[in-house]
Amino acid sequence: MRKPILGALFSALLTLIAAMALRAADATLAVAAVAAVAVLFTWYAQLHSTEERGTLGLANPASAVTLAVVGRRPWGTLLPVLAAHTVGAVIGGFVALALEDKLGDTLVFTQPGLVVTAVGAALVGLLGAWVTLSIDGGGNETLSAVPTIVAGAVLPLGLIAAFQPAAVIGLATAGLVPWDVALVAAGVVLAASAAGAYAVSLLVPQE
Repeated sequence: MRKPILGALFSALLTLIAAMALRAADATLAVAAVAAVAVLFTWYAQLHSTEERGTLGLANPASAVTLAVVGRRPWGTLLPVLAAHTVGAVIGGFVALALEDKLGDTLVFTQPGLVVTAVGAALVGLLGAWVTLSIDGGGNETLSAVPTIVAGAVLPLGLIAAFQPAAVIGLATAGLVPWDVALVAAGVVLAASAAGAYAVSLLVPQE
């Protein structure tokens, strides 16, 4: 039970930090702040990984899907993890909404269209799957900053947390992203995370 609660806490904090980052002086600072938090949460999650089971799903529900596809976590644990992350992100979104007057104006950014969202989210999800498997295999946790940077580069700034599907839902709760855009982004990232993991498992068969 403790790990789902941690996942919910991480999603709540990431949502709140992303909402605050969107009030930064410029877009580069906003992306850097969210990337730094992603690395920190990934580092902590990886501390709990074992030879039998990966725990990067603590930091990101998309990572949980990736690890389930390659057999690094039981499928039966996936739904509670996704639910916990989503609940946490929604709570973080409500907190950000309550603090809206105190946080100030957001950076000026265009609202993304659904096609742009889907294409960008697919790229971020595929890249995120590769990063998850690299870190789970012993790679450096700083790799977790890569999907954040790519999301900031290929998607409108409002989707700064597109690499973390629950956080996107949280930003929609905070009124920073339209709900249809958030749902498309979250769904495509999760699907791309599964597809990316499956592709890697075919290209690099497990011993």
